[in-house]
Order: sequence, then structure tokens, then C-alpha cells
Amino acid sequence: MSLLCDVTKKITADVTVVGGGTAGVFAAISAAKSGAKTMLVEKNSMIGGTITAANVNFPGLFFAWGKQIISGPCWESIERTIALGGAELPKISFKPEKHWYEQIRLNRFIYTSVLLEMCREAGVIVLTNAMVSVVEEHNNDLYLLITEKTGLIQIETKKAIDATGDANLVIIAGYKVVKSANQQPATLQNHISGYDINAVNFGDIKNNLIHAELPDYINANMLIGYLEMNKIDMHIPCTDADTSAGKTKLEQRALSELLKVYKFFRKIKGLENLTIDFIAEETGVRETNRIIGEYEITAEEYINGTLYPDSVCYAFYPIDLHVMEGIKKIFHSENVVAKVPYRALIPKNSKHILCAGRCIASDTYANSGLRVEATCMAMGQAAGCAAAIAAQNNVMVDKVGYKNICEKLKMLGAILPTK
Repeated sequence: MSLLCDVTKKITADVTVVGGGTAGVFAAISAAKSGAKTMLVEKNSMIGGTITAANVNFPGLFFAWGKQIISGPCWESIERTIALGGAELPKISFKPEKHWYEQIRLNRFIYTSVLLEMCREAGVIVLTNAMVSVVEEHNNDLYLLITEKTGLIQIETKKAIDATGDANLVIIAGYKVVKSANQQPATLQNHISGYDINAVNFGDIKNNLIHAELPDYINANMLIGYLEMNKIDMHIPCTDADTSAGKTKLEQRALSELLKVYKFFRKIKGLENLTIDFIAEETGVRETNRIIGEYEITAEEYINGTLYPDSVCYAFYPIDLHVMEGIKKIFHSENVVAKVPYRALIPKNSKHILCAGRCIASDTYANSGLRVEATCMAMGQAAGCAAAIAAQNNVMVDKVGYKNICEKLKMLGAILPTK
């Protein structure tokens, strides 16, 4: 077969996870802890995904209505980071004034180092700076062709997990995905300083904005908000960030528009010395592809906290649909917590591939709440356990018993949904 030619190295694995972000790392750790020989392939130089590379270092909510709902290896990573001085646990209450008050802020360096340490301890083989280019199925195994810096690597694996966020592995393997007509905008995290906001005349901002060469959606209130937050928190239009060409276009546009705002600010009295002292390595993407799965989570189910017969984890974050002009939010009613069914992790008719992260089967509104990092971590743990069971028993991913997944998750200390 074609994959057996022109490769520089061949590797065998029980489970291969593609994408070393918030879902993928814990899919890999959970699979390895469940007894599977596990490979983790990541396109960036560091693992941790949006937390590390995009500096979205506030990974959603692990608690709901005063009780912990997400635990296991992912929570262990938070505890280890806290122990090393890389985060502080916020005060947890039954009903916080603002939901983001209970988000944990992580030091990116400490957190990615903790993740690497946990991967080593679990026995996960980590390969960074690499991407999947070809997927073929042969004799009940998957063959993945990995492009890395010096050539091509072939991975023969029993099962694989797509944790790319963009469903890249699923698409290459030939399974179907769906994409919203109007995808949510992206954000390039940054930090600005070098000014005293009390010395800035906001009237000058409004007056100068009339003739400024800024994106049409930016208004004076947004600009003032940027100064108050110490970051230029722009929405960048995002249409095809699942492709290399589209992601390149997005990154270039984000930097270009950031520079325009920077130049505008420095012409305002009191902002002459404003500087951008940090930008993330990549723009944070909220939405691209979603798989067509064995089950699709709807917004109604998400907001009502539907308990499925195969619920594998909780998800607690409001529907959080970003548009160019702002954010559309829908909150859960008191004591309601959303759940994720295992079937939403399975691409339709897939034998050997699972998904975890923001590309799972869900409608646009449900996905806007499900995509946050804490939930992706919990999904990853479930997918990792299921893939390990499937590999060890030589069964298709949709034939893994729900009770078996639950037993593995309990062994890892995960919290399973109940009524």
C-alpha cells in the first residue's frame, strides 16, 4: 500500500492522538493510563493548545453550583500547577456574580511543563512539530503518514483520536463534517502598557476615530474598553482557519488589524508611549468544523442539561456565541449542568477514530458552550479511555461498552454525570 513507501521511520501504537491541545493531552494520558501504548502528535512546539500557544489561559469551569464537576488527570494538572505557584484557585461559590470569576488563570510555562511531565509519567510518546498528511485503513488498523521536519513517519495504530479542534484527521480519513455559514470570530491575545488611563482624554479617541483607518466594527467604546482591560481584544473574522491557507490569512489579518489599532492609539494624547509588550504565538480560533457524528448535541439539550444514556462528562459554561459586534449568551438555570454523550465523539460510521474537543458533533449554539477548555479536557479523558478499551479488545469504537468506559474513568478519578 502507498503508506509503506518512502518513510524515514515506522512506529506502532495502540492509540494515536492527533492534536496536543486541551483535549488531546488528556486523551493521550488517559489512554496510556488505561494500558494502551499511546502516541501524541502535535503541530506546535509545545503541548497545551489554546492555553499555551494562544494564551487563552483561563480554561473554563471545573465547578458548577458550588460542586466540582470535572476531575481526573486534567484536574491533577491544575493542582500541580497551583502547587508550583503557576495558578491560584479562585473562591468557589454556589452562584458567582460573574461566571468568569471562577476561572483559573494558569502560567503558560509552568502548565505546559506540567503536561509534559504527566505525559512522561504515563508513558505517552510525544512528537511535536508534526502533522498528519495521509490516513489509510488496512487489515483493521489505521496507517497515519506524519510529516515532520526531516521526512515522513508512518504510524501503524489500532485506534486514533482527532483532537485537532478542526477535525483535520476526520476529514483526511474521509468522514463528513459540517461548518457554520457564519463562523465565530477569532481573537489574538495580547497585552498593552505604557500609559496612565486617567491621563487619557476619551473625547480625543472619539474625535480621531472619524477619519481613522480601523476595521469598520470598531467603535469608541471598544477602544476605551481595550485601554481599561490592557489588551486590544478584537474580534477577527474567521472563515477557513481549518486549512493552512486560511489559518495563514487569519494570522496575517490579526497582526495587521492589531497594528492599525496600535498606531491609532499612539496618536492620542496620553498614549504616545503605549506599547504592545506581549502577543500570543497564534490566534485563538473559536469555531471551524464539527463532525457529523452518531449523535448531535443540540442547544436545547445543552442548556436544559439533558442526561443521556451514555453521558461521559459534564460541561458547564453558558452558550457563548461570539459575533463581530459582541457576544450572545444564554445561561443555565439554577442547578442545571450540561452533559456530553459518548456518541457525539464518534464520527458517523467510524470504526477506529474518535473525536474530542470543539469539533465534536453539536449544533452551532451548543458548540459555543462546549468548546471551552475544561470541557474539552473532560471529553479527552473519555475518548482516551474508550480508545484504549477498543484497541485492547479489537472492537470498533462504537462497540465499546458504556459501563467499561465508566469503569476506566472512575479509575482515573473522573466525575461521571448523574441525575
